[in-house]
Amino acid sequence: MTDSKVVQHETVRAADPDLAFETAVFSDPLALSRYLEEQGDTTKVLRPEVTANTGSALFSRPGQPVAPEELAGLWKGGGRVLVHDFVPGTPYFANGVVVDGELRLTDTWRCFSLDEGPRMLLTAVVNALPGSLEVKLLEQALQTLVTASGVRGGPVCFEAVLSGDDRVKVVKYAYRIAGEPLPRLCGLLGVAGQSGDAAQTPDGFVADYAFIVRRGGTLTGFRGLGEVRRLTSYSGDLFMPAPGERVQRTVGEGGGAAVLLRHPDEATLLADLQYLQERNRAGVFDVAD
Repeated sequence: MTDSKVVQHETVRAADPDLAFETAVFSDPLALSRYLEEQGDTTKVLRPEVTANTGSALFSRPGQPVAPEELAGLWKGGGRVLVHDFVPGTPYFANGVVVDGELRLTDTWRCFSLDEGPRMLLTAVVNALPGSLEVKLLEQALQTLVTASGVRGGPVCFEAVLSGDDRVKVVKYAYRIAGEPLPRLCGLLGVAGQSGDAAQTPDGFVADYAFIVRRGGTLTGFRGLGEVRRLTSYSGDLFMPAPGERVQRTVGEGGGAAVLLRHPDEATLLADLQYLQERNRAGVFDVAD
């Protein structure tokens, strides 16, 4: 199993072209810059070939080109840069196990994010119900990739986009157990996740919600924290810096603070999550230099 996004996308295309993005691969910074200038009327997603960092993708949008210093960061790993069109849709983390060549999605998570300059920062994931239409569509499409890869057993995790016309595009995949916090969230839902061999009915719905820090410095306050903690689905702080602590500008996943949402009713939790999105978009951290 390779960590190269270029090789992964080639593998996906060979398995099923409908699952693959239309991509271009660059090994020269000047060639990439020229390409982005020529394609300036469309949104492009730029990914370093290999990276250990989460949230490494950059978005070049019409009228909002990526700054040169941000582009330079794509090359720090020494590999190539993969570019593809932005496909509107809903991102998912889809985790499962392969049993005798059959993919069984054990836990699937709808992703929520906010646009921040050239990045799209992940703010939350919410579990999707086993047997729901989106899980069925993902499982059916991703089975094609599993079959083409010749994998007969073991854990597997995918990042994919489900478009409005029910088409699936694979962002990346790995034959391993998914990283935290997904296994921990499975535990809160009372399901085995990838430690089992089939999906289980969860105990309601859960989300971890991360708040974005837009300027690093010394935290002086968190605007509206009382309102956040009074939300119907609020279930505790996952981590919350105290005034006087240093906070770093958010450039990947995680944020500067996070809370747990949990509720038996999906609509209630999603309404609270959308409220947090609006608060987060407006900014919640007061920071001094």
